[in-house]
Amino acid sequence: MIYLIIILSFIILSYVYDYRGVTRFRLIWWLSLMVVLICVAGFRYQMGTDSIKYENEFKWLQPTLQDLRAEDFKNTRFAPLYIILSAACKSLTPEFMLVQFVVATIVNCTIFRFIWKNTPHIFLAGLLYCFFLYFMLNMEVLREAIASCVFLWSWPFFKKGKWIPYYLMSCVAFFFHVSAVVLFLLPVLWLPGVRSLFTFGKRTLLIVFFVIAMSFSIRYFLFDFVKLIALTDSMAERAEVYSKSEFGTNILNVKGAAVTLLRLIVYPLAAIYLLHKNGKITAAYDGERKMEMLSLLQVYAVCMSIGISIFLRYNHYFMIFSIILISRVAYTVVHSGKRRFHLNYVYWCMILTPLFSLQVYDLYLAPFNKSGSLKCYQMYYPYSNQFDKEISPDRKKIIQYSRRL
Repeated sequence: MIYLIIILSFIILSYVYDYRGVTRFRLIWWLSLMVVLICVAGFRYQMGTDSIKYENEFKWLQPTLQDLRAEDFKNTRFAPLYIILSAACKSLTPEFMLVQFVVATIVNCTIFRFIWKNTPHIFLAGLLYCFFLYFMLNMEVLREAIASCVFLWSWPFFKKGKWIPYYLMSCVAFFFHVSAVVLFLLPVLWLPGVRSLFTFGKRTLLIVFFVIAMSFSIRYFLFDFVKLIALTDSMAERAEVYSKSEFGTNILNVKGAAVTLLRLIVYPLAAIYLLHKNGKITAAYDGERKMEMLSLLQVYAVCMSIGISIFLRYNHYFMIFSIILISRVAYTVVHSGKRRFHLNYVYWCMILTPLFSLQVYDLYLAPFNKSGSLKCYQMYYPYSNQFDKEISPDRKKIIQYSRRL
């Protein structure tokens, strides 16, 4: 029921504030929804497979700040800053709920602030965030969630080309999760010549097809290459693990690939196209061009994931930029040649419904186990809280199944 209330709240508020343009109490409603999402993630109990693994590590292996030793940084797959954060939490309480609240507060405050500053249609962007990123960032990839939030805090530096503070922030992100190593490459992608690959145009679809084909070609030697250039033992160890897991070997079937592409790249590409057509993205303003670049980087990462599914994790870093661009396009005047259309709210709902439907179908209704008797949504529904600590029978099966993976 709590999820339905949240979704309906975003839909109603999007109509009132995003579509109709009402301004009274807009910030109050925005902050209220942020607090609700923080509490939902903070008070959860035994939800999300990765989160449960973090909880077990916290309960049995995580020392307090007073007991923290150099060996604790060597004998773990966790990055140093996450270890320090967990140790600080355990110094205050042995309950993992504090970690959940800290991560949920960091993630939701960061994303709600980022949305507020970058799109006028905040409630639609918030609804997209709930469907596409909320569960993963708040209930699964906790370390990577913090790293992606550090990246969002570094966005003003990246946008203005202030590379020294940007790289300092990237180092902070890297010391929360090694996947943030990709952030060090972003300024290189903005170099003249290279940036043209991340500017929407006629060749964008060719690049998409090329990246998909390339994903099948390089999957056989990618992880060996990562192990070769690994900056830390942790990076090398992760590359070894992923090379032998479904993240390195899984290839989507034709149907799975088609649905993934439809739900994750069609709408961002359409949004970028319309923003160009409406003159909202121009060569005169680097900030908009860089937003476009990161959205296209999300599109290309999804294309790479068709052959190497580990690349899909970079959605956690770049999907928010596509969400911003999609929300900017919604409810605006549509240009068709010399004609201009202001679509009714119902028509916008019809346009956006397939996006949400594909996400539900391809992610939440997807089978969790090989037989299909368990579904992914059962990791999060029904909601379990810290007060009654009740777990549904299906979630118990999911937890047991994930422990064998």
